[in-house]
Amino acid sequence: MRVMDLRRTRSLLGALLSFGAAACHGTDGPASPCEDADCAVPGLTRAFEQGTPSSQTQPRADFGGLKVRRASGRTFALETTRDAEGRDTRRLTVAASDGTRLWRFDAEAGDHLSDFTVHPSGEVTLGVERTGATADAYDLVRLSAEGQVLSRRPLPTPATVPGEDLGGTLPAPAFRMKSPWVHALTDGWLRTEARGEDVAVAFLSLVAIPEGGPATQELASGLMTLQWMDGRYTEQWTRVVDGRHSTQPAAWAYDEFRWREAALRPLLAVDADGRLVVGRTWNSSRCLASSRTFNDFTSVHCRSGDDVTTPMDTERQPFAVTTFTPVGTRIGTHVFVPARAAEFVVFDMAVRDGEVALAGTVVTEGPDGTIAWYPSAPDAQDRMTPYDGYLGVLSLDSGALRFEHRVDTGRADHFSALRWTAAGWAAVGASGWDRWYGGMSISRGAGALLALASHDGQTVRTRKAGPEGQGRHFHLLGVDADGDSLVAVGLAEAPMTHSGDEGHPEAMTFGGLTVELR
Repeated sequence: MRVMDLRRTRSLLGALLSFGAAACHGTDGPASPCEDADCAVPGLTRAFEQGTPSSQTQPRADFGGLKVRRASGRTFALETTRDAEGRDTRRLTVAASDGTRLWRFDAEAGDHLSDFTVHPSGEVTLGVERTGATADAYDLVRLSAEGQVLSRRPLPTPATVPGEDLGGTLPAPAFRMKSPWVHALTDGWLRTEARGEDVAVAFLSLVAIPEGGPATQELASGLMTLQWMDGRYTEQWTRVVDGRHSTQPAAWAYDEFRWREAALRPLLAVDADGRLVVGRTWNSSRCLASSRTFNDFTSVHCRSGDDVTTPMDTERQPFAVTTFTPVGTRIGTHVFVPARAAEFVVFDMAVRDGEVALAGTVVTEGPDGTIAWYPSAPDAQDRMTPYDGYLGVLSLDSGALRFEHRVDTGRADHFSALRWTAAGWAAVGASGWDRWYGGMSISRGAGALLALASHDGQTVRTRKAGPEGQGRHFHLLGVDADGDSLVAVGLAEAPMTHSGDEGHPEAMTFGGLTVELR
């Protein structure tokens, strides 16, 4: 008897059921009946229902997009490129609503542009790491709305860390303010988020070198808020998020979808009430550091809990969020992993009204603990890993899950970026790729995936855009929405696991992908 493709069967059944329940097309789950035959609904929802995604690609080796923001009719994008010799560089570009380039900020030699945020005034704060520095390597660059450099200064050495945050395990100062490593696709370990015209910064740093002692590769993460006054940033307060720990990147070399980065990087968001939220992958090393310093987990739980993984785990990564008040009081940490998740990775988060939304990917075990592997082609005997794009919303106060949704478009799916909009959460990523069940090797390229989840969690609309992958990847890494339109950026003709190696860096180049939906 031929083995049935359970994953495709599940997709077909879901499509048939939702067709009968939904009056509008393009939804994943039940939808409310439309008021007229045109299925007219407002804003971004209408764009997903009736709009046609447009895509534009740039050839290899041109700039691809990592992050995008829209503000005051302008589009801000952090971009990266890697040439045939393996050299990479970055820039921040700003364009008008008609696409006209207004200005750009190019990385200088030795600079890694890590992240940026846009302030209400239209000014920009850019986080930069000077890769040649061994300590105090983080800079904050303030740019005017016209692109002029207003200030460039090192992120201050933290001077306000409470003694209890050091917990007897961290030296003072607690941070070398230096990242462990960076590469062409890494967002970086310095995250920025506007607080009006001020800024919050989350960072992952090597631990400070004890006087007279050797350098250590152990890490610690922190959160700092800074006030913008008289042309410079001044530290307001700093807290340790996770003390001394030994989280390391994945051992495997290729990083199509940034799994390697997800194990380490901090994510940062600011709620409307001023609360600050730091998210990151949770593992036994970080849990033990939190247990020693803040007593919020027992050491037994950190070594054996179902919501804790090993520091080197690349495929099942529980996610933790720690919340702080606007003045730096630590509220607490919640850890989350979906039920029956054989694999789980969060790539982005967004915060709004006391809730945190997560975007990533999940492999779900059946009730009997089995996984519904699927073949790469009809009658093939191989087994592919059934990844679903994951969307979930948790309470910041209790950590309780309000809603989750697994997006299955027929082959592997994941979401890389998330924005909370007036219409719900907009998420983008990749779909249509195959990964062999025995490892991280990918045998089929991805195409771009868009999704819009309603606030109540009842409806998730999905759209595909741009070229299909096949032998290379086309996928999205950043998204933002403005009114009734969406813009997303990513990579075109990006490499897959076996498309290049150290001896052929030209095979590891990529181009740019921009998708708009209105």
